[in-house]
Amino acid sequence: MSSYKLYTDNELIHLLAANDTAAFSEIYLRYGERLYKQAYHVLRNREDAKDIVQDIFTSLWNKRTGLQINNLAAYLYIANRNQTIKLIAHKKITSVYFDWLQALAKEVSDNAHHTLLEKQLNQLVEDEVSKLPSKMQAVFNLSRKAHLSHKEIAAKLHLSEATVKTQVKNALRILRSKLEAFLYAILFLLYWLF
Repeated sequence: MSSYKLYTDNELIHLLAANDTAAFSEIYLRYGERLYKQAYHVLRNREDAKDIVQDIFTSLWNKRTGLQINNLAAYLYIANRNQTIKLIAHKKITSVYFDWLQALAKEVSDNAHHTLLEKQLNQLVEDEVSKLPSKMQAVFNLSRKAHLSHKEIAAKLHLSEATVKTQVKNALRILRSKLEAFLYAILFLLYWLF
């Protein structure tokens, strides 16, 4: 067996096409380290640079019988450049996707937080409405929950429209005063959280 170091790149390509593993090893010895340094120079990551070189030589071996290479060095350097660019683009897309996932998680968390606050506020309103005098409570519920007009409420409860209007106004005043402290606490919390 003659020394493969003496063969030209073109001779090694022909031997490689004939499934000569020693020719493949010689190509790796000639170019592997240079390709690694080129990839590492751009990526600044040893593992990524090693992976790129491994991918290039795996591809070279897998395509060995159909290769039409005029200049082996140029072919390998172009493959190295393309793989490096592809990896950078993939990392960029992954980074953008990760940032999007983080934003989505924050939005979901914020929505869950807002839903919780909304439930708490609704429960607080329900509790305060249940403490209203019975006639005021009935008028308020028909106005705000059943969405009846003052005229419809007056007819249903056999009251004057003026009484209904006064009862709704008083109920809102009472609820506003009871809920102010809670709303200030929420505003304070939102100010410090966001």
